[in-house]
Amino acid sequence: MAQVVSMETPPKRRPRGRVVVAVVFGLLALNAWWQVIADVSGMSQEPRLLTAWQALCGVLAVAAAWGSWTGASWVPVVALLYGVVTGAMIAALGPLLDLPPESRNGLWTGGAIVLVFGLWSAWWLRRSLRRERARETSHIVGFD
Repeated sequence: MAQVVSMETPPKRRPRGRVVVAVVFGLLALNAWWQVIADVSGMSQEPRLLTAWQALCGVLAVAAAWGSWTGASWVPVVALLYGVVTGAMIAALGPLLDLPPESRNGLWTGGAIVLVFGLWSAWWLRRSLRRERARETSHIVGFD
């Protein structure tokens, strides 16, 4: 006769894709905060507006990493905000840093790439979370 050891459900595993997205956002957060620390400590002489913008990007990246890791329902919105805010910051670097026209060539492209990354991340995280919730609901209701 089999003996039941525990009635608890086994801990669920995080989907690999969400772990990868969390790590990517974590690295992006680390980069943004490194820039903020360098600006505040005097290692670089960037405008204060750029430092504030980097701090906002860092906050959004940390939130997206945490939300992706934990499977929070709000994480697609934060990923989208990260793409919009960071993409806009990159596109604005030319006038913000008073760069010559020949140095501004790739800024719009870089900003667009970050925006597309934010859009893709938001779409993918929303899709992943919906699938996970659907699997959980089917087990609760009993439609195995």
